[in-house]
Amino acid sequence: MKKIYTGLAVFSLIAMLSFDKTAAEPVKSIESAFISSLPEVKKHKMKNDINLLYLEDDLPVTVIYASISFGKMYETAVNAGIADVLSRTISIAGTVSYPGNSMYQKLESIGGEINISAGWETIGIEIKVLSKYSDLAFNILGDILKNPVFDEAGAASAKKLVLEKMKRDKDKPDETGVLKLREIIFGGSGYGAVPTENSIGAIDPLSLKTVWNRYASGGNITVAVSSSESENEVRTLADKEFSAVAKGGREFYTIDRDKIISNLKSVSGNIYLIPAELEQATIYTGTLAPEIKYNGNYALYMMNYILGGGSFSSRLMNEIRVKRGLAYSVYSLVRNRRNTGVFISFVQTRNESAAEVLSLIHDNIKLISEEPVAEEELQWAKESVKNSYVFRFSTINDLLGNFLEVEYNDLDAGYFKNYLDNINRVTADDIVNEGAKMFSQGLVTVVVGNRKLEKDLSRFGKVIICE
Repeated sequence: MKKIYTGLAVFSLIAMLSFDKTAAEPVKSIESAFISSLPEVKKHKMKNDINLLYLEDDLPVTVIYASISFGKMYETAVNAGIADVLSRTISIAGTVSYPGNSMYQKLESIGGEINISAGWETIGIEIKVLSKYSDLAFNILGDILKNPVFDEAGAASAKKLVLEKMKRDKDKPDETGVLKLREIIFGGSGYGAVPTENSIGAIDPLSLKTVWNRYASGGNITVAVSSSESENEVRTLADKEFSAVAKGGREFYTIDRDKIISNLKSVSGNIYLIPAELEQATIYTGTLAPEIKYNGNYALYMMNYILGGGSFSSRLMNEIRVKRGLAYSVYSLVRNRRNTGVFISFVQTRNESAAEVLSLIHDNIKLISEEPVAEEELQWAKESVKNSYVFRFSTINDLLGNFLEVEYNDLDAGYFKNYLDNINRVTADDIVNEGAKMFSQGLVTVVVGNRKLEKDLSRFGKVIICE
């Protein structure tokens, strides 16, 4: 790994010095050398179907990241919030061998750390220790996988924390707005599942245990390890601690894409206004995006980079902030996941300029999905993406996260090494075609702002007040 990070430092320096388009060729050769030098992960499938990934590291540190295929995308309106409650319950109640906070105390006593959290598609368990304590780290992870404690006290404490966070988020217009946007686009399930007091209240230890027993098994678990310990030593520890985990196949969330598109078309153009006595209006627009394996995603990535993902040089930033000074924060993103995806744009502006800003957002989305971008603009975006790509691999956590993403989504083994080549193949026609295809599904707007905005916003579509 020393060679990797030395290469990273050299690449970063030269990339910064070579930002001028005239230096494109030197940057290209260096970036190619760096990408080709990325370490190869060693894979091993255990007898119970757990996927074990190994990455050798020169540092005397062991980092273990376990990924269980269950997260917020698996939720419905009925059990929304269960992934968060589940991860917090394990953090609070611990395991049979390490009850309560004893696993935290044990790890802290040796300078280690652990984090358990719920993501959109997975429950993640990360443990870091000095390599000489690898056996303890594997033992703790094994007990979490096999013997988590789901008791009344732990579940009650976890639910209380989740409810408290929900209450805090209600006072945050950015959180309120994006929750409502996803709920509308995805119909209240998966990406659109919004936790409520009722859905959290209905979660009990039995429901948590049922979910864990169903998803925390064999093929639904991937364990990625970076360590100075040898591959054989890591496999021996894994066999010792994980072999008793129940065997099981892979199970993923499902979505009804046709139903989502049908619903999206029926509400397209609507503006959902959430009244809030604030000086600023928070504006979200969004639509459905493709799943991660969709071939047109490289064009959509470049479309979004030019539209609002490319910081100060993006169109939305230039039109809304730089030229007119109407907002401080403005951006857009496309997030592709295993079975679905989402496009979102975001801006915060004064209430009195909300209508003007919304008009600029709509105009720029329309423009990029109807007219090919200029060749100079496309080349700028490609160079920016290439020059920043290396930073996706700057830490061990980044590397492990990338490998886990490949595994979870069944991506080609060369996904990251071929990424820049695929970006470089994107044409202006690809961008306009894929943009038009995505935005033709419909576009929804959510505004968190003064109720008096209703009249001005009605110029752009039907305004629906969300109390």
